[in-house]
Amino acid sequence: MKANNDDSETEGSLSEIYENGLSESYKNKEGVFYTPPGVVEKFFEYLPDDCSDLVFCDPCCGSGNFLIKALEHGFRPSNVYGFDIDETALAIARKRVSTIEGGSAAVIEEKDFLSFASRKDDEIFDVVFTNPPWGKKIPKTTRDDLAEIFGAGSSKDTSALFFFASLRLLKKSGYLGFLLQDAFFNIATFKDARLAALNNRILGLNDFGRVFDGLMTKAKGIVLRREKPDNESMILCAGDGAKRSIRQDAFQRNPKAIFNFACSADDLAVIEHVLSIEHRTLHNSARWGLGIVTGNNKRYCSSENRDGFVPVFKGSDISRDGLKPASSFIPADFSLYQQVAPLSLYKASEKLIYRFISSDLVFYHDTQQRFILNSANMLILCDDFPISHKQLCDILNSKFMSWLFKRIFDTHKVLRTDIESLPIFTSYFDGREDFSEDSFLDFLSIEEVPSGAYRIKSSHM
Repeated sequence: MKANNDDSETEGSLSEIYENGLSESYKNKEGVFYTPPGVVEKFFEYLPDDCSDLVFCDPCCGSGNFLIKALEHGFRPSNVYGFDIDETALAIARKRVSTIEGGSAAVIEEKDFLSFASRKDDEIFDVVFTNPPWGKKIPKTTRDDLAEIFGAGSSKDTSALFFFASLRLLKKSGYLGFLLQDAFFNIATFKDARLAALNNRILGLNDFGRVFDGLMTKAKGIVLRREKPDNESMILCAGDGAKRSIRQDAFQRNPKAIFNFACSADDLAVIEHVLSIEHRTLHNSARWGLGIVTGNNKRYCSSENRDGFVPVFKGSDISRDGLKPASSFIPADFSLYQQVAPLSLYKASEKLIYRFISSDLVFYHDTQQRFILNSANMLILCDDFPISHKQLCDILNSKFMSWLFKRIFDTHKVLRTDIESLPIFTSYFDGREDFSEDSFLDFLSIEEVPSGAYRIKSSHM
């Protein structure tokens, strides 16, 4: 999201008029959404009371909410910098800050911050707070070049590029605060950005919920200080009306360094405990396939089984208790469809099929070469994996593994990279063939509590 910050009590209507005049397509393309003032205020709670000698920057300031708050927080106007590439938004920002005593001395310029930061490597700013563009469309070559300059690795979304660029220009012991999309905190492509954050002392993580009209994704905030963390560094985490302190190194040990800060301390202790138990993962241990993408389900899918048609199963047909009878049928001519996995995967003697759109793990052991639509996916174990498809299905369908999946990844999609990161406790089946939830928990030395969460058994604390 581009930080077009609005709604100050004095000149907020200007921002509202400007925002309302933008088309939805422009907002989505440029990431133009407006930061609520209550959200902006939370970032400044991490700063010292006296900021008069500190230099503040909002690298994508839009119409100025972060700038307004910086002036109200005591930054000297001549130490406040705002950059953006939208001249109309900048004109509104200048008008708004000019209503504050001395505000006209603030430096508000039309500037492409990413380009500016790519040409500099000196530390300029004490504080950088912003709401950057999320997923803005920029040429791939430009994105790749910037990622290389900033050392962003595979984190090449515009929000991550602004994050790395801002770190590049931040003074030692300086403060960086970003309002970011939910994906920044748990999706694999942002892993390098999370690792960069963990190299600094993270002060706070905030879940603000769905604060932008028309967007389903949550907005979350991170505030860090550019200094090395220690083994005792704690992060103040807030969301859903609750606050908790979490050790920073708990995230370092997570798969993909995920920031699952909605977890309680007990949750994190259980996660750390089970990850310390010997396990395998499915990374490089399975072949994967997507369900069939017909390109036009209305045209190709029938509720009746006709000559030349085959049954096809949807994600909603899959349950832990079995598979519902097929309710959809498609022509057996697979050349008609937009995307079809290799037929050898569908025809495998056994495979696991699973729901793709789900916050729970729901798998089914298929031995009848069934076809699936793209609301389901499939995997086939490599021959050298130490347990069978049926045993793997039992583990992944366990109540505990769904809990673990939700507490680590916090997503409504069952992504291949997430399944590949889950611990698979293959040694549970040493000396046993059948699975039971109780014996699985005993093996892991954990127990369920009445709330549905888990805790480490006292003998292993």
